[in-house]
Amino acid sequence: MSEQAVAYVRGLRLADPDVERVLVLLAERTTVECWGEEPSVMGVELDDSVDIPQLAAAAGMDAQQFRSLLRQLKTMVPMDVIEHDGGVWEIVYGPSYTNRGTNAVKSSTSAPIGGIQPFTMPGWDRYSTWGYEDGLGHFYAQLYRNSDNPDAAPRIWITPPQYVVTTVDDLAEAIATAIAPYEAVPPPAEVIKIWLKH
Repeated sequence: MSEQAVAYVRGLRLADPDVERVLVLLAERTTVECWGEEPSVMGVELDDSVDIPQLAAAAGMDAQQFRSLLRQLKTMVPMDVIEHDGGVWEIVYGPSYTNRGTNAVKSSTSAPIGGIQPFTMPGWDRYSTWGYEDGLGHFYAQLYRNSDNPDAAPRIWITPPQYVVTTVDDLAEAIATAIAPYEAVPPPAEVIKIWLKH
């Protein structure tokens, strides 16, 4: 159990008891990432066929009701609720979501990063994007091969809790590692940075 995550959820003082009950159940399984001394990003991954029925039973509802409430959570609490292909739910929340504007962008060039940026690596340049989550203190990337369906979930999603990247250099490293299985000759992070244009 993550006492920090449970304390954070209790501190939100949510008016809806069902929402609070679900969030406390998630908090009990949460991983906490700390930047400095304070917790900033909290996240949990759930298996749709195993974790969702267990959590639903603990919340006193059926699995479909629980899924529906999960999808609604991000409209009630500052957080990301992402349904990946393969039955994986990724839920990310925490103080960096509720205390927006407290984190500064860190890049190797010290130039501000704003908006959605194209990822211009050949073979991945048609739909792939990256950027900085303003106020959350981390970078992200959504990577599609050019042959992928742009309406589907990204082939590779660089985002917390699996990746907490706070510099462009770290983002390039994460992308280089993630795309290596898809490339005959995987490019190093230094080359990936060339395709992170901003």
